[in-house]
Amino acid sequence: MTGADVLMMSGASYDPEAARLLIQEVPGAVYLTRQQNHGEACVWCEAAGEGVALAPLGGTGGWRPHGCAACRQARLTYVCAYLAWRRHVLDCESCRTAWCPDGWSPALAHQIAYAATGRKARVFCACGCPLALTSRRLRPYVVTTILFSLRYNHTGPCHTPERPAPAGPEGTQ
Repeated sequence: MTGADVLMMSGASYDPEAARLLIQEVPGAVYLTRQQNHGEACVWCEAAGEGVALAPLGGTGGWRPHGCAACRQARLTYVCAYLAWRRHVLDCESCRTAWCPDGWSPALAHQIAYAATGRKARVFCACGCPLALTSRRLRPYVVTTILFSLRYNHTGPCHTPERPAPAGPEGTQ
């Protein structure tokens, strides 16, 4: 089952990027219990047992991650909010270099969806800088090629001082 199948089952409108990115929200197999890896427990909250409806999230081969309805919906909402914010940034010249007032609405929707997943409000930019999710210096990753994961970068240049290059052996530059 693919991420697209999962979206179709959830009743959400089909968005190929959201379908592809939903599986990226699943922790790696090495971080999951045997039950989580085999679809017997939610990969995010570990809910399992009778009365807990688990839905497939994708996966290949013997890896069959599942999520409970609440966790799956929270992650799907987060992915869709990220993509909506990213689409605004891609279409808005102002957002690429500075904070844009028109970008506030999709950014706020993203912050709310992110918080609903239970994550902390600090993210890392592609350059490695930690930023608060509410920072006006943060935007979705805006490379126009295929998006492989939900990443962030700065509006404008990175303000972290460059680290000096490590010193080589004596006599070399």
